[in-house]
Amino acid sequence: MNPFDLTGNHQASGRSDHLAFRWLGRCGEVRDFTYAQLDQAAETWAAMLQRLGIRPGDVVAVMTGRRPETVVAALGIWKAGGVYCPLFRDLGPDLLQARLILGKVRWLIAAGEAFDDVIGPVRDKVAGLQGVLLTGPAPVAGTLHLEDELRATPQAGSFSRPDGPGGMLHFTSGSTAPLVAGLGQPKAVIHAGEVVNFIANTTGQVFALTPQDLMWCMAEPGWVTHTAYGLIAPLVCGASLLMDEGACRPPRCLAVLEDHPITVWYSSPAVIRGLMGGGVALARRYRPRALRLAASVGEPLSADAAQWGADVLGVPFRDSWWQTETGGIVLGHGPSEPPRPGCMGRPLRGMEVALAQRPEDGGAVILAGSGSAIGELAVKVSCLAPWQSLGGEPGALAEVVDGWHLTGDRVRRDEDGYYSFLGRKDEVIKTGGRTIGPFEVERALLGHPAVAEVGVVGQPDLSLNERIVAFVAVNPGFQPGPLLREELRAYAGKHLGAALAPHDIEFTQDLPRTPNGKIIRRYLRERLAVSKHSQSATASVRW
Repeated sequence: MNPFDLTGNHQASGRSDHLAFRWLGRCGEVRDFTYAQLDQAAETWAAMLQRLGIRPGDVVAVMTGRRPETVVAALGIWKAGGVYCPLFRDLGPDLLQARLILGKVRWLIAAGEAFDDVIGPVRDKVAGLQGVLLTGPAPVAGTLHLEDELRATPQAGSFSRPDGPGGMLHFTSGSTAPLVAGLGQPKAVIHAGEVVNFIANTTGQVFALTPQDLMWCMAEPGWVTHTAYGLIAPLVCGASLLMDEGACRPPRCLAVLEDHPITVWYSSPAVIRGLMGGGVALARRYRPRALRLAASVGEPLSADAAQWGADVLGVPFRDSWWQTETGGIVLGHGPSEPPRPGCMGRPLRGMEVALAQRPEDGGAVILAGSGSAIGELAVKVSCLAPWQSLGGEPGALAEVVDGWHLTGDRVRRDEDGYYSFLGRKDEVIKTGGRTIGPFEVERALLGHPAVAEVGVVGQPDLSLNERIVAFVAVNPGFQPGPLLREELRAYAGKHLGAALAPHDIEFTQDLPRTPNGKIIRRYLRERLAVSKHSQSATASVRW
């Protein structure tokens, strides 16, 4: 199957009137699309795009956020044979320009309110950009009005099936940082339309979706997780997908689970921590109506967060692991398998996974694929859907060596074949002759009731090589200060050993994160560098 067939196949199978897509507006609106309605809307979009000159293989960027236009645009682009490129709606002009150029974007579909401050300043700086389609109540000079173009397009039978299968282009989560201070250029990954088959396979193994399921994937459009499991996965299985425009705050999230018959929920540790921070009393005021499976992705899920789901919501959270390059889930827990808290899971059926070591002189050594060990996670390329990388920084960690995709993630494998995340290879902290991943320290600190969020980095030190520094946001009811700082250091030392407890703890109101919730540790290291420079210059007290 390819993306062209996602809705049409169900038409042919007699499920035309089955719910395909439910959209929830931030102000309480509910819009439902059957498979027949969604397929017809996608055909109209495809005809419009072809009329505007879109050809198979052309890249069309979509920047409309959690709106119905995002779903219909993706399906229409695929029906026209184009490459769907979702972008985060809150990109600034510099980030947008870099992505449009690197992705060789031909057309941009965006929300009208983004034009003046974001799109307008860069539109003429992107040589290959043929046009801009904007949503909104009125046309904007120099662009096309989406609603007008759709009205001018015949409703059915006016587009031709393309020769190619279409595809998708995503910018990796780490590339959402501003292009300043040497933080790197965007990196993108392109998958051909055949990745749909890979997604369908992994969906069955992890979620066991059927046409009776309503799946809510909370990932923001722009993140590959939304394309793969918020859009393709439900449709390829004949199930229903839900998209919520509202903010991901605990009361709203819990109300959606109670008000709609959601059976499968795919979120992130950031969302789960938000629910935990809202308190047990708030969570127990709501009861998920139909939830049978809850899973998480984006960053490691701590054991206490996984267990919190079972204790409070009645469904444990199951962690999973994959990257933009892999196109779909590689490590996870089966739907009937008791999840192992603190672990990302085991390789899915058909996945060949191993650990790698990178010698100082370059190259890589692939280790055995079984038994307890620590190393860099490696995935056999032949197990994955083919991809092509664009841009990125020279010497980036993720690369292919001897047929293995080296992910840059440092992990621990136990005797049962379960994998736990230790940290990015470039974020491993070497202190006092010991080595530890930031997530190991973060996981220990998150067990303390005062800690709402934590990010850990290494700071250069003449005697230790690196000091372990933890940035901590505290829960309501706890007072940041020297007493809590020492209490947290002692708590971490009890779990990690005194040598690996944080040397310094900095209290902060929030942590810098990518749109998919991953901590941007390089920002934390920059804060430390700026602070150290300021102290050296002014002999002031510690920042």
